[in-house]
Amino acid sequence: MNDTFAASTKPNYTLADFLSTYRYWALFFSSLFAAAGVQGLMSVFPLIAQNAASTPQTVAVFYLGSTVGWVVGAFVAFIIAARNGWAALISSTLVCGVVTVGFLAVPWAWGSLVFLFLFGVAVGTVRAVFPLAIAILLVSGRPGKIDFACALTLMSTTILISALAPMGAAMLFVFDQSGLSVIWSFPVCLLLAILVLLPARHFDFDEAPRQRHKPLPQHERSPVVVAIIFLMLPILLFLIGLGTHFFQVNVFDNVFFLVPLVCAAAGAIIYFAYWVHHIHGELAGAAASQRLLTPLGATLIAIFVPLGLPVLVMTLGDLLNDRVRDRGKGALISITWLAVWSVLLPPLAMAMIQNGANKSYATA
Repeated sequence: MNDTFAASTKPNYTLADFLSTYRYWALFFSSLFAAAGVQGLMSVFPLIAQNAASTPQTVAVFYLGSTVGWVVGAFVAFIIAARNGWAALISSTLVCGVVTVGFLAVPWAWGSLVFLFLFGVAVGTVRAVFPLAIAILLVSGRPGKIDFACALTLMSTTILISALAPMGAAMLFVFDQSGLSVIWSFPVCLLLAILVLLPARHFDFDEAPRQRHKPLPQHERSPVVVAIIFLMLPILLFLIGLGTHFFQVNVFDNVFFLVPLVCAAAGAIIYFAYWVHHIHGELAGAAASQRLLTPLGATLIAIFVPLGLPVLVMTLGDLLNDRVRDRGKGALISITWLAVWSVLLPPLAMAMIQNGANKSYATA
């Protein structure tokens, strides 16, 4: 695999190319806002309908409409988004917001089967159009299979995060038994999604990706030391847990235990950011590659994006293996074990990457 910048102007996006664009993050956050709004609304809608004296059969009509909305959303994604992703996402979100406001404006129609069905269709459409349209838009960049899978995996974390929305909706419902605040939060989420989408103007990845190259001097580190530093905090928590169990000591009331815990946590976070920042810069210093994020971008993603670290680690492992294969040598890292440890024990996966990087520096 060619590890240098591509001379062709045809789009051939890597994961790093996707993550380095505003469009990708606009899709990410708009999908997050829309999913959170839908999850929150649908989780407490039966209670809202019950307070409005609706029957279970009436509520079922809403959920039937949301199921039909999936079909409508699929149509919008495959027919419209394939040609104009911006219009597909904005229009479907805007229509759903208007229908929701109309639903709020005529509470006497909450028991209407037709109105509930249409409301369900609008909600289901938004729920379906974002993941389907995003997959289509990512394909427009002609990524490789691994890059596409990783980009879509990171995007799918919006669904995981939105699973917390029912907790917020339940809290709102406790303070407002009518459910109006919960329903109003839905168009607010849709408005936020639209505001995030508007600056992008278009979402096709049909132009040549922007070139990035932020090299740093190469520096070998002991993989064992890297693993120990990152394991320090969980080990300390384990030891404190044992001490609390056997000696019945409240850790948070005892400075002797609390200070080392805080210092270890701060040290682990700082070194984590340092390591992610430098490993990307050092690998860029070894050879320029469109598969590498900038050090700052990689650090922010590893810290703030769910599953960001495992995806970045897998990308680095694949990159290191390709580099040594280009020199006629065998793989440095077992991708299978790297995938396992990146999920189960990330410090060990990071140590594997550091070990592979050290070997690649020596053979460069």
